[in-house]
Amino acid sequence: MTFNLEAKKHTLRLFHHNVAIVSSGKGANTVGATVTWFTQSSFKPPLVTMAVKADSRLYEAISSNKNLIISLVSKNDKGLAGAFFKPGSWDNETFGGFPAKAHELGGAILDSSPAWLACEVKTIVEEGDHHIIISQVVDSGIHKEEEQAMCLSETGWHYGG
Repeated sequence: MTFNLEAKKHTLRLFHHNVAIVSSGKGANTVGATVTWFTQSSFKPPLVTMAVKADSRLYEAISSNKNLIISLVSKNDKGLAGAFFKPGSWDNETFGGFPAKAHELGGAILDSSPAWLACEVKTIVEEGDHHIIISQVVDSGIHKEEEQAMCLSETGWHYGG
């Protein structure tokens, strides 16, 4: 059997992934980054599963705080998504330079997000270069009900594969 690496890369990049800014931590210790590998994985209880780079500051914050905020990125807001390729932090009432509010669990809810989820971490699977985080949705909000969320496949960016 011959393993075609280019076919694997192409096929995995056809998967649809939304783009979100995921954050965790409180105050000056809050970290946020762009995340594209996540999905709903259960209705009862409501679970979200995501993969976060194991050697990142975001992974460190999520694993120590055991909670996270998912702020979806609007379909045409590549500036926001791109800004968090490097971890963001609080500065007065902005997070990573964007207006935001802190959630009581920690993390940042970005004002420009069409919708957001607050989650408590239930399980972390430490396999591969991205660890799998399974978390339960405990709070949510809508900022712009009519707004569509960004999909990675629509950005022209390639991550993973």
